[in-house]
Amino acid sequence: MLLGSFLNGYAFWLLLGLALLISELFIPGLVAVFFGIGALVVGLLTLFGIIDSLAVQLLCFGLISLVALFGLRRHCTRWLKGSVAGRPDNDLDNAGVLGQRVMVLTDFSDGIGDVQLNGAKWDAESSDPLRAGDTAWVVGFSGIVLKVAARRTDSVS
Repeated sequence: MLLGSFLNGYAFWLLLGLALLISELFIPGLVAVFFGIGALVVGLLTLFGIIDSLAVQLLCFGLISLVALFGLRRHCTRWLKGSVAGRPDNDLDNAGVLGQRVMVLTDFSDGIGDVQLNGAKWDAESSDPLRAGDTAWVVGFSGIVLKVAARRTDSVS
């Protein structure tokens, strides 16, 4: 009897809503938060006596959660995602690696080798035949792979 009244009561819905909101912090995906909102709304509606029966609570929970999920998720993801569209390539060089001089650590085989930049070893690509001990220049990057050349180009500052 006690468990039945707890599952039918506002406390269950409020605790479920808080648990779902907190779970979004640990498993982000921007889904659980909308079900948490649905549970909180049902908890408040039950607390104020607007809805009573478990069937109506479940129906309201499902409807509110789905409307929130499909109606608000697109708008919320826009706030949470950054945009880099239209940004010039030189603005993407936040680390300041373009144009830096590097020391070649290993002979480049098939255009791939290792270089040292600021004391750290980096994977690198080059169309130039580079040997261990040579000096090269960073002319670009793709993710965490540096693109290097034997000569410094004028386009890189």
